[in-house]
Amino acid sequence: NAPPPADLAVGERRAAGPAAPERVLFEADNVTRDNEDGPIVAEGSVIAYFGDRLVRADRLVYDPATDVVVAEGNVSITDRGLETAFAGRVFLTGDLRDGIAENFSALLAENAKLAADSAVREQGARTKLRKAVFTSCPVCDKKGDAKTPTWRIKALRVTRDQERQVVRFHHAFFEIKGAPILYSPYLQAPDPEVERQSGFLTPAIGASSRLGFNVELPYYLAISNHQDATFFPKYTSNDGILWQGEWRRRGNDGYHVLSGGVIDFNNDRLDENGQIPVDVPGVRWHFFGKGYRNFGERLTAGYDIERISDDTYLRRYDVQRRGDLRQELDTASTNRLRSNAYLRWQDGNTLFTADSFLFQGLRNTDDASLTPYVLPLLNLRQDLPDVFAGGDATVNVNFASLQRTGGVDSRRLTASAAWEREVFTPGGHRFNAFAEIRADAYRFEDLDEGTETMPGVAGSNNRNRGRFAPTAGVEWSYPLTRRAGGARLFVEPRVQVAVSPAGANPVGIINEDSQSIEFDYASLFDANKATGFDAFEDGQRINAGVAASAVFDSGLRIEGEIGQQFRLQSTTAFDRSTGLGSTRSDLVGSMNLRYRDVIGVENRFRIDDSGGGIQRAESLAYVNIWRLRGNLSYVRLNEENALAELNRREELNAGIAGRLSRHWTAGTSWRQDLLANQLITQDFALTYQDDCSLFELVYRRNRTQDIGLPADNAFLVRFTLTGLVD
Repeated sequence: NAPPPADLAVGERRAAGPAAPERVLFEADNVTRDNEDGPIVAEGSVIAYFGDRLVRADRLVYDPATDVVVAEGNVSITDRGLETAFAGRVFLTGDLRDGIAENFSALLAENAKLAADSAVREQGARTKLRKAVFTSCPVCDKKGDAKTPTWRIKALRVTRDQERQVVRFHHAFFEIKGAPILYSPYLQAPDPEVERQSGFLTPAIGASSRLGFNVELPYYLAISNHQDATFFPKYTSNDGILWQGEWRRRGNDGYHVLSGGVIDFNNDRLDENGQIPVDVPGVRWHFFGKGYRNFGERLTAGYDIERISDDTYLRRYDVQRRGDLRQELDTASTNRLRSNAYLRWQDGNTLFTADSFLFQGLRNTDDASLTPYVLPLLNLRQDLPDVFAGGDATVNVNFASLQRTGGVDSRRLTASAAWEREVFTPGGHRFNAFAEIRADAYRFEDLDEGTETMPGVAGSNNRNRGRFAPTAGVEWSYPLTRRAGGARLFVEPRVQVAVSPAGANPVGIINEDSQSIEFDYASLFDANKATGFDAFEDGQRINAGVAASAVFDSGLRIEGEIGQQFRLQSTTAFDRSTGLGSTRSDLVGSMNLRYRDVIGVENRFRIDDSGGGIQRAESLAYVNIWRLRGNLSYVRLNEENALAELNRREELNAGIAGRLSRHWTAGTSWRQDLLANQLITQDFALTYQDDCSLFELVYRRNRTQDIGLPADNAFLVRFTLTGLVD
C-alpha cells in the first residue's frame, strides 16, 4: 500500500547576510528526508512553492546544501506573470528563478508559444534557447490533435530578454503553413508580455495609376508611459516619398494628437494627358491636430485643426485622420475642412464657451476670399431649474463675428430667455408648454464686396439691423401601448402649436449660420427648425404627426412615422429645397422593417405635398444569411445651388461579402451615380483571417476626377501577423 499523502513539507534556504531564512514549501503524495540537513525528495503530484513561483512535477528533489532543485516528469513552472513553462527535466536554483530545462516549451502572454530542445534561464530575466520555435498561432485543432500553425519562426538560437522586453532570433527561418519563405541571420520581435514597444508595424503595399507602385512602412516609437509616436512614410514611384508622422500625449490634465505629412511634388512633369497640373504647389502637405488641456475642474482649452496645401491632396494620397484623430471625414466627398480652437468654463448651471473657426474649401469653385473665419464665437448659458410655474428656464447670450478678406463682414449679438414645462396627466396624456423671448442685433460691413442682394445698400457699405423674435407654444402627445396576441403594439399621435410674429426674416439679415437644414420627422417638432441664429422660424404653425410600431415575439419589428407642418402664412426663413416655408410643408416620415439580425429595411422620406413626388429618400437594406452579408443604400435628394436652382442627386451604394470557407472571405462594393449612370468607386477584396494572421488583397477603381486628379485604379496588399507585427 502507498504511504499516506504528505500535504506539506518545509525546507529552508539561507539568504546572504543577516536576513531570515527563506522557505520553500512542498506539497506531494509522498515527501521523504533521510536527515535534517539532507535533500528533500517529493514524489507524486508534486507542487513546490517559493514566493509567487511554483513548480509542478512527478518527482522533485531539493538539496538545501547546494540550493538546487531537480524536477522530473511533466514539469511545469508558473511565474508571477502567470506565464507557464513546460519541460521533461529541469535543474533550478532554490528560488525557482534560474536553471536549465530539457525539452522546453512555454505558454506566454497573448497566446504566444515558445519551444526548444533546451533552455537556460539566467538572472531571472533572460532565457537562452537552442533549436527553438516561436508562434502565436494555435498548434492544436479543436480535437486536441497537433496541427501546423499558420506562421512560425524556427531559429538555431533564441534569446528572450524580459529586462529589455524583446525576443531575439539568430539564424532564423520564417515559415508559412510549414513552408520556409524567408531566412534572416537576425530577427527581433517585442516580448509577448509587452503592451507596447518601439518597432515596425504592418506595411501596406500597393500600386495605382495615380501614384504608381507605393508602400507605406510604419514605425512605432514608444517614448514614455504617457506619450508615443508613429512614423509612416509612404513611397510612391510617381511622386516620391510622402513623409508622415503622428505624435500622441495623454495625461491626467488632457491629451494632444498631432499628425502631418509633406511631399516635394514635381509640378513640372506632365500628367497622363500630357498637361501640366494646375493649382498644385511644389510642396504639398497636411496637418491635423486635436487635443485639450484642463485648467482645474472648471476650465478647459482645446483645439481641432485640419489644414492642407491644396484641394486634391487628400484624395490623391488617400490621407485620413487616424486613431484618436478619426472622425467623420470621407476624403471622396468632403468639400470643406474646419479648424477650431475653444475655451470651456462650467460651474454648476453656468456654461461659457469661446470658439474660433477657420474653414478651407476643397471645391475648385471655392473662393478663399469669400470663405469666412469666425473670431470669436461666444456663448453664455445659465440654466434656472424650477424657477417659474414648475418649469425650467434658460438665459442665453451669443455673440458671433465673421470676417472675410474679400467679402461681407458680419457681427451678431443675440440674447434670449426660454421656459419649458412638461406635464403628464393621470390618463397618460403628455403636455409640454414652452416660451421664448429673443432679440438679435446685426452689423454688416463691406456689403459691396459680397454676393448677397440687399435693398438700399447703394451709398453705404455698412448696415445695422435688429430683430425681436418671441415664440410661445404647446405640444400634446398620447403614447399608447398594448399587448395583442404575439406582438407588442405602440402608437403615439403628436401635435405641436407654435406662435411667433410673421415677417421676422427681412432681406437685410444675411443668413450665415443656418444654411444647412435637414427636415425630417425628428426635426418636425423643433419649435425653431433653423440650425443657427440668423434664420428664425416665424409665423403661426402646427406640426402634427403619428408614430407606430409592432414588435413580434418571433423577432419581427415594424416601425413607421409620418408628419407634416401647416402654416397660416409662408416664411422666407428656409430655402425651398428644404421642404419648408409654404403653408403646407412636405410630408416627412420613415418606414422600417427588421427581422432579428437576418434582414432589415430602413427608409426615410420627404414627399412634396403639392404633387411634386419624392423630394428626398434615404433607404438602407441589409441581409445576413448563411455565409452571405450584404447591404444596399439609396439616396435621392434635391439640393439648391448658388443660383437658387434645384439640382437633383441620386446615388446607389452596395456591398456584398461571402465567406468562402472558415478563413477565406471575398467581397465587393460599389458607388454609382444613377443620374449620370456613372460608376464612382468600386472595390474588390479577398481576405484570409485566422486566430493569428490577417491577409488582405484589395483592388479599387475610383472614377472621381478633378483638376490634376485623374481616375485611379489601385491594388493594395496587407499582411498582419498577430504577436509579431501589429
